[in-house]
Amino acid sequence: MPDLTAPEARTLLARAFAADPLMVWFFPDDEVRPHACAAMFGLFAEHYLEAGRVDCVHRGRPVAVAMWQWPGQAERDGDRLPTLGGLMSALMGAERAAAIGGAMAVLGEERPSRPHAYLHLLGVDPDRRGEGLGGELLDRGVAAARAAGLVACLDTMNPENVPFYEAHGLSVRHELVLPDGGPTVWSMTTG
Repeated sequence: MPDLTAPEARTLLARAFAADPLMVWFFPDDEVRPHACAAMFGLFAEHYLEAGRVDCVHRGRPVAVAMWQWPGQAERDGDRLPTLGGLMSALMGAERAAAIGGAMAVLGEERPSRPHAYLHLLGVDPDRRGEGLGGELLDRGVAAARAAGLVACLDTMNPENVPFYEAHGLSVRHELVLPDGGPTVWSMTTG
């Protein structure tokens, strides 16, 4: 397990994703977005730190983190509060949360049918971008997936990330636009 706490991870991820097209669609208010992202990413951080693969780069403090879902990984305990659906309803209203949840459900259908490692989150502190930290974490996870006989896959909603992922051996399998004003999604995989 990496030397990383859930509060550190949620703060790092909230800062890293503050301008991400998906987060802007989820939380359009610029002032609220970092806090809403931190709450949402806190749930993911708790889960992955308990039951997933988490890679982290430190430079005196955590500056980059990758969170992977592996085959057979335990699901998040549905009895633990808040649930993701409950939190999203609290942050954006039940009707909008249901619409966004429905739109996001299509992403699972685009993933490879065979066992795979899914990169759920890769975030780099905005002050440390351009130093190769994200690439270091991505390469580490992709190598671990290959060693386990798995393809690695991810979904990105940021067009600037597509060439980065391609440079690290992933290619676009599908491209789709999420409904209701949502961003374009590039589903990418190795192999």
